[in-house]
Amino acid sequence: MSSDRRGFMRLAGAAALAAAAAPARAAWPDRTIRVVVSSAPGDGVDLRTREFLASLAPELGNPTMFVDNKPGAGGQIAAQSLLGSPADGYTVFVANAGMTIIPSYFRKLPFNPITDFTPVAVGGIAPVGLAVPASNPARNLKEWLEWARKRPGLNYGASSNGTVSSLYGFQVNEQFGLKAANIPYKSTSLALLDVVRGQNDFMMLDILGLRALTEKGDLKILATTGTERSKYLPDVPTFKELGHEGFERTGWTVYVVRKGTPAPIVQTLANAINKTNASAEWERKREELWSVWKPLSTAELEQQFRTEAKEWAVLVERSGVYGN
Repeated sequence: MSSDRRGFMRLAGAAALAAAAAPARAAWPDRTIRVVVSSAPGDGVDLRTREFLASLAPELGNPTMFVDNKPGAGGQIAAQSLLGSPADGYTVFVANAGMTIIPSYFRKLPFNPITDFTPVAVGGIAPVGLAVPASNPARNLKEWLEWARKRPGLNYGASSNGTVSSLYGFQVNEQFGLKAANIPYKSTSLALLDVVRGQNDFMMLDILGLRALTEKGDLKILATTGTERSKYLPDVPTFKELGHEGFERTGWTVYVVRKGTPAPIVQTLANAINKTNASAEWERKREELWSVWKPLSTAELEQQFRTEAKEWAVLVERSGVYGN
């Protein structure tokens, strides 16, 4: 054997020994995953997230997963919590449609949720419904608008300013020539209760939030956002179907991680979330929640975020209401 051949064999052997001696890099995930939500403990989003994580964990090898509640400031506190953590996939944020509002609503936002996050997978989607008290005599949107235009001193409830609820409420008010006052609340449940009582004349909210009171017969939903009727409300038309443009955006939740998280981790997490959501168990649970789901890629979600952020920004500017 030539000296060159012997030298090559020695180098190859040394490299193999070094590789064997080096500690193996653990596959993600190999430790606890923190899942940040912008809701308070015990509310609907919090409880659904905890339930979903219990189903998701086995798809990831059963790591410990826990919910970290960071309510307040329209999701800003929760979002900043994510951005204060390493881009390693061990902190995940359950973002909602409000994340596409805050870049224009908060004029001094210390981050940009459109460019600082990487969307991973859809959690759930639900249209926003225009809800009125069950006692209102209107049987449909046309009749309700005729009723509302004849009455001064109308109010509409909103789950705080700078939210999907408040901005869609403003759009209904403006687009249909109403003069209703915006009544923001710190609690969605309190806002809804005042609609049931008739203290507020209407409220725009995703149908997940409206479901219980609608099924109970305390509220009526006259129209929904989106491009097609909800399968859970087959008799309720969309605004678009009735000829009213600008109501195409829906409510949604999307799991996001910090920008810069390695692509293989993003894909592993996306695959697990999508597989869990596609299961018969979660198809059944969505029936109970009036939610739907469809798998969208990171690229599709990024485009959706950019588009919706521009559309909400127009409404924020027209409303003239900004956060601190």
